[in-house]
Amino acid sequence: MECTIEFRVRYAETDQMKFAHHAAYIVWFEMARIELLRKIDLSYAQLERDGLLLPVLEVNARFFKPAFFDDLLQIRARFNEIVKARLRIDYQVYRDEQRICEGYSVHAFMNSAGRPVRPPQFFLEKIRK
Repeated sequence: MECTIEFRVRYAETDQMKFAHHAAYIVWFEMARIELLRKIDLSYAQLERDGLLLPVLEVNARFFKPAFFDDLLQIRARFNEIVKARLRIDYQVYRDEQRICEGYSVHAFMNSAGRPVRPPQFFLEKIRK
């Protein structure tokens, strides 16, 4: 399952070198992750209301080319693997067809009490469709 979002780099996301700041990519990954969940008919907000949390355990980004103010970017997000109580999502950031960044995030499945839990069956079924 894959989802692509498109957006423009905002001025506030650039640094003194006029590059998109590296921290902005983590926010962009989150935007893509939320849309990826929405694509399989899962609302991140509803998951949290239902007591399922997906905190970030690890995040990684590898940069190939800089992005600049007003660049039109596409981020492709896809589910990579679910192992026990962990979920990995991979990301690729493109300007036109040029890959400028790739990365991933690893999330824990937790209940509202902060305890690790296995992914609920409904979650697994949505991903498998």
